[in-house]
Parts: sequence; C-alpha cells; structure tokens
Amino acid sequence: MSFKFAVLKYVELILSKKMRIIKSLTLILSITVLVTSCKNADEIRNREKAKLAQVVKIVKAVAPTNLGTIKKITADEFEKMNNEGAFTLVDVRTPEEYTEGYIKGAVNINFKKRTFPDYINAIDKEKPVAVYCRSANRSGKAAIIMQSLGFKNIYDLDGGVKAWKSAGKEFTTDENIANSKLQEMLKKGDLKGKNRNGKMHQIDENEFEKLAKSGNVTVVDVRTAKEYAEGHVEGAINVDWKNRHFAKNAIDNITNDKPVAIYCRSGNRATRAMYAMTALGFNEVYNLNHGMKSWLAANKPVKTLEVKGDIRHLDVENFNNAILGKVGKLIDVRTPKEYSDAHIPGAVMIDYKNDNFKEEFAKLDKQVPVLIYCRSGGRSGRAMKILEEMGFKVYNLDHGFNQWKADHMRVEGQNVHAASGGEEGC
Repeated sequence: MSFKFAVLKYVELILSKKMRIIKSLTLILSITVLVTSCKNADEIRNREKAKLAQVVKIVKAVAPTNLGTIKKITADEFEKMNNEGAFTLVDVRTPEEYTEGYIKGAVNINFKKRTFPDYINAIDKEKPVAVYCRSANRSGKAAIIMQSLGFKNIYDLDGGVKAWKSAGKEFTTDENIANSKLQEMLKKGDLKGKNRNGKMHQIDENEFEKLAKSGNVTVVDVRTAKEYAEGHVEGAINVDWKNRHFAKNAIDNITNDKPVAIYCRSGNRATRAMYAMTALGFNEVYNLNHGMKSWLAANKPVKTLEVKGDIRHLDVENFNNAILGKVGKLIDVRTPKEYSDAHIPGAVMIDYKNDNFKEEFAKLDKQVPVLIYCRSGGRSGRAMKILEEMGFKVYNLDHGFNQWKADHMRVEGQNVHAASGGEEGC
C-alpha cells in the first residue's frame, strides 16, 4: 500500500469519526482536570489540544477530491498485469540505469530530471499506468506527482527493481524502439498533456523575497539538512525532498492555512516537490525558479545554523542546530524503555547504564563528533566525561530530553506522551 493511499484511508477514518474523536478528547480533558492536580491537568490539557490540532491539520492538508488511486503491487502481480497489457509501463530511473536492463515493454522517463512532470504528463491518462524504480523511493514520489496531473489508476512496483530481481524476474537489454520514439517526441515537444490541477507558480528571486518577507506564506527549504544548515532563506523550515518519507514529513510539518513557498538548490527538486504537494492537498505552491543559485546570484541574504555556546552544555536551539547541520552522530544514552517510549528522531541508543557502554562507543569513529542526551542531563554529563577521555568530541544537550519536550520539539516513539521515566541520579 502506498503512503498516499494509507494517508487517505486514515483521513477517511478521521472524517467518519471526527465528532466522536472531538467529543472523546473533550471528555478526557474534562475528567483529567477534575481528578488531577493543576500542574498535571495543564500538561494533559495541552497534550490533548496538540492531538486535536494534529488531527485538524492532517484533515486540512489531505483534502483534494477526485484524485486517482495508487496501488502498490508485488512483483508477481506486476508481471502478470504487464504480460496482459493492462497498463502503460514507465521506468522512472535514469537512462543509464535503464540501458543496463529494464522490464520488457517499459519506456523511460527520468524522475530525477526537472522535466519529469511535463514528460509524464504526456502519457495517456485514460489507460492505467505502472511505474517502477530501483527501490520504490522514486516511483512512490512519481506516483504522487502523477495524481496531481490527473492520472486515475497508478500502479507502483513494491520494492522496485530490487524486489523484481529477488523474485527471479527477467530483465531485457534489447533496444526498445517505442522508447526511442517517445524520447524524440518528448524532446521536440510533440506530446502535450492536459492542463494540470492545483495552483502552482514558478517565480523569480525578487518575487520570492517579497513573499517570504510578507509573512503570508510558509517558506520551505526542500534540500537536505546539511544544505539547509549551511545557508537558507530566513524563516524557512526544512523538509528534505530526498527523504523517502517526504510526503509524511510535509503533512506533519507544513500547515495548509496559507500558501507555501518552496525552493531547493537549482529548482530541480522543488519543481517535482511542488507537484507532489499539490496532490497532498496543499492549496497553492510557489517555487523559486533556479532555486538558491538564483537567490545567491542576486546577493539575497541567507541565514546559517550556527552552534553557539559551550558544546558541552548546549541549549535546545543550538543542539537542534547541531543535529540539522549533521555535525556528528546523535546518540540517546537513556535506557531501552525510555528510548522506546520517545526519543529525538534519528537518534540511536547506547545505554549509559549498560556494562558494554564503553565497548559500544569504542566501535565508533572518533573522528566523528557525538551528540548525546539523556533525561535531564545527569547521565549524559557523566557519559560526556568518559567519552572525552576516550578521545571523542562531545555535544551535550543541557537539561536533556525533558527540556527538548518542554520546548515542543519533535519526538517519535511508541508512547510519546509517556511521563518522563528513568533513574537519572543513579
């Protein structure tokens, strides 16, 4: 099942039970206020409000109607349907990958090219279309873009070429005359697709700057965290297009109550992201034509993420800057139970209280700094001294995970609302 299909099903469930959810949250809130202390009641009330706000945000974000369906299918199903001529087959890998071997009957439209939306838009939408790539990352994003373009029935090879090869399916390297003709027609512009859905705009750096300064748009940098840290448009948030979970991250982190202005390095990634976001329900998206290249060429200002202060006692903002800038490896030194309940996204666990703590760290490259945290700063402070003696450069989160959550930073885990646990002083 594709992420998009799963999200739409989830939203359908939310919409069908929306009033019940709201009433339940309200009832829980009322009861907790009566039976808990003021402090606990405030914590629970804020938590429930946050839950409700997230539900509303998802409902608002995934609002488009009449979108086509995306169905993930196995290699066996894919082969059977292809042999029956049930769909138009498109390989969205690079031309180099395609010539090394492709599934019989596939034509090639390179997803990594900025021209992908225009080229795929020329494919007949009346017939089902199937896509595949190496691992299903590119094809999953391609399918979302195709939804925004009006494709009604889209099939995606689950696991991509990797799954196809694992299942012992055949590839061919024979010349594909149909593909050669398609490439010529696309380059000449002989194939034109129908008008696209959604409001999308390609704008220059001056128009983008006016929008960003107006405060009337949400500015989103779709480059990698490292690129973002090295210099971004002030006020921009970072949602990495290259991350295979871009769709989920976009819905989780970008509100849909105002237009969105996005950019990347050269305009390539952002162009494709723009189409995907339209399919995800974002009402209006502006893209900085030629991206940060044009922004820097016009001497527009950029903001960098600096890690300021004593790295051994970093506050939440600077610790987060260190994470976004990928200055080192992020490690949670709490217990497995604490980590399982909730942790900072991307962190790996090495339990300070475990007897093999030093052995686990000894496996790491000392040339790479480590970013560590615990519950309130006690364990990580002691761990820091040990690690520095071992030769590591250490960035430590002052006041730990408690402060991270208190500042409403993003967390993930099986029970993110669990009360803080652990024996910090032991």
